[in-house]
Amino acid sequence: MSGHGLSDGRLPTTGTLETRLGKLEVRNGYPTDAMVAKLFEEMDFQRAVQAYLWALPYVSMAQWQTEQRDKFGAQNLDYVDYIDFTDKLGLLTANATTPYSMAFPNLAQTGPLVVEVPAGPTAGGILDFWQRPFTDTGALGPEKSQGGRFLILGPNDRELHPDGYFVFRSPTNNIWSGHRGLDADPVKAKALLGGLRNYPFSQRDNPKDVSKHIDVRGGKWSGQQPDGLPTGRCWRGSSMRSQRSNAIASRLRLSSPLVSRRANPSNPTSGRRRFSKRPRR
Repeated sequence: MSGHGLSDGRLPTTGTLETRLGKLEVRNGYPTDAMVAKLFEEMDFQRAVQAYLWALPYVSMAQWQTEQRDKFGAQNLDYVDYIDFTDKLGLLTANATTPYSMAFPNLAQTGPLVVEVPAGPTAGGILDFWQRPFTDTGALGPEKSQGGRFLILGPNDRELHPDGYFVFRSPTNNIWSGHRGLDADPVKAKALLGGLRNYPFSQRDNPKDVSKHIDVRGGKWSGQQPDGLPTGRCWRGSSMRSQRSNAIASRLRLSSPLVSRRANPSNPTSGRRRFSKRPRR
């Protein structure tokens, strides 16, 4: 910020400040109402940019979870199988010929969760909603493609170490269980992915609530995170359903002036509408 009202470069007590935001007016050492409004709008914009960037991993997971539920009817434990090229058009980083199977369980609804991975050529992993993996599965997993049962504990679950399970703890209630079929025969690869199962650990002796497998069958969908204000709604809705960790709490504090619980997020101020529609730079 530089002043252009004084010859020695000092900031004027009354006059115009030339800034990267444009001209800002001060009167008797105080900002004018127009200057205050412009600075607050810029502060909102900067906070929105940071919140958007920090939330990208989480919001993209939440968007995909929502798409599987709303577009394909997947329930909490269910896998959606993405087999051919058209099935995967909504994926941002998919291989064109590799079959995938994905589930987005919420551990708050299931308690400790069993993820069964069948024996055979698969590769995958289980991640929290910040896209941080806490275990590989299949060829690079601890079971080395020999099949195994993974026990996933939520952030508030008590410690469990039963025999016959690979035990991991997720820092978020929402998790992603994603797997690829690696058999060269696509029919065998799909059948192998069909052996993936999720069910509550409490039902381990006689599982009743077991994941189903759902085919996309060329349905249109998008795993890309939304732009603008819908990002904030998606972020807040999903994060509220997850563990309120320090990471989530700090990001909620950052975004709370933008999508406030006390305000109606569907009726933002005109300024917030403007910066939510600004083009990406």
